[in-house]
Amino acid sequence: MAISLVRFAHEGRLQFGWLVSAAPSCPDDRVEVELICDAATTADLLAVLDSPAGRESSGVRLTVEARQLTSPVTTDATLVCQGLNYSDHAQESGHHGRKANLLFGKASSSLCGPYHDIVRPEAVELLDYEAEIGIVLRKALSATSTVDASNVGDYVAAVTLCNDVSARDVMFGSSFLQWFQGKSYRTFCPTGPVLYWMEPGEVAGILDALSFSLKYRGEMRQSANSAQQVYKAPETLAQVAAMMDLKAGDMILTGTPGGVLAQATPALARILATNLFDDATRRAEVVTEAKRNGPFLQPGDELTLNLRDDANGVDLGSQCCRIV
Repeated sequence: MAISLVRFAHEGRLQFGWLVSAAPSCPDDRVEVELICDAATTADLLAVLDSPAGRESSGVRLTVEARQLTSPVTTDATLVCQGLNYSDHAQESGHHGRKANLLFGKASSSLCGPYHDIVRPEAVELLDYEAEIGIVLRKALSATSTVDASNVGDYVAAVTLCNDVSARDVMFGSSFLQWFQGKSYRTFCPTGPVLYWMEPGEVAGILDALSFSLKYRGEMRQSANSAQQVYKAPETLAQVAAMMDLKAGDMILTGTPGGVLAQATPALARILATNLFDDATRRAEVVTEAKRNGPFLQPGDELTLNLRDDANGVDLGSQCCRIV
């Protein structure tokens, strides 16, 4: 049976616990948790949970303020991201004809808690959100790994809610289009509140039945289901395994649906094509053109994200983050 886990500050250190009460929806909520093990990393926790003895009750329960929750994925993890993995986002980005899985990296130092402020760097003007589902590995991926729908549960341990915060002017304005830099500033990956651990036999069904959403300034801007992904987890894991090694506890962010603030326009495409080697001109023109379609994230704005397991009717909590 799938289990909801959280990571929180207690007695001066960070600990993992079972979520006994309902998942939190805002930082003012109070949740009941049961301590499990003294794991320092997500990988350590997953190793314990894969043993039946590791899932036995400790009997030690605490009431925790939701604002004390932090990312359930620890910063030793490698983060790999999928781009344009929902057809409506590919359409709004001008890449609806793409025939390949888009993969890129994100620094693990961008990880932060589900109620942490998102810090907009001083030079960034086009700050954007991307609600995503993160899948956390149960065991290592290597060149000898074979992953398909029949054994995906051997490789995937858990899912969690992520916001792949993005500085579009850095991604498309900096020298040679700096996606890694534009995705990797500190606080650019709010994660959690829940790490949703699954038994291997549950994984395939749950991965195709996760719904998630994002509200910006109180308006629903993104809403999707994981069944809509273009490249599903088994295919993506097989592709990653052929390219690089990953370890237990590492996370793949599986892409965002339509509804982001940045919208592709013919003028934007011309700017990128015409000024590919003229960084200053390209960045200035990208910013001007992007802002024609509306504002980007500003200090004081708030984002609310939610994740739900529709297969089992389980709410996996909400993020609430403010831009500062």
